[in-house]
Amino acid sequence: MTLLHLVVFGALAAGGYLGTCVLWPYKVCRTCQGRGRLSRLLGVRLCPTCDATGLRLRAGRRALDAARRRSNRNR
Repeated sequence: MTLLHLVVFGALAAGGYLGTCVLWPYKVCRTCQGRGRLSRLLGVRLCPTCDATGLRLRAGRRALDAARRRSNRNR
């Protein structure tokens, strides 16, 4: 593969990920596996990572939101 192929493939992969972040901004929380609670030997407690929603904002969506806030601030 040439360098051009790698650059094009990388751009397509990044564009696909950003498209995923726009369409599906949330992913399942890895700490509680989407249940919103943690089961331990002594009982059940709410997941502190996702605030008991079972969902987390994707890193790419977080970056898109930060870029959008920054561009709106510069206007």
